Amino acid sequence: MLSVIYVSVADPGLAPADIASLVGKAQANNARDALTGALIYNGQNFMQLLEGPVARVEACLARIRADLRHNGMIEIRRRLIDEREFAAFSMLYSPLFRDHDADLSRLAARGALDAQDGRLMTNFLALGRAGGA
Repeated sequence: MLSVIYVSVADPGLAPADIASLVGKAQANNARDALTGALIYNGQNFMQLLEGPVARVEACLARIRADLRHNGMIEIRRRLIDEREFAAFSMLYSPLFRDHDADLSRLAARGALDAQDGRLMTNFLALGRAGGA
């Protein structure tokens, strides 16, 4: 299985209804395609983890790259996995990913992980264990 985390810059015209629609469609498509993952959005940037069978993750990423609701998509982590980090979620959406807006914006602008990003990544991955609570 493949696990990919990317960040991107959201279209500034996105409304809450657009995000709700995006999440609903992702949940349905991911359930159909045996994909799991999580999405956070801070009003400016997205960070998503997508995991599942390699070919299906790659196909989904191709669709995401072509989506005009964001731009500047940069993969910040890609690895083969034996166990899913978000196995219980077709697409967990956390609108309440607190205290990380500046970190996420900085990461999206820079497109590379560094030591400062440790807390952001730790808390993002912890969503899978905590169920987004």
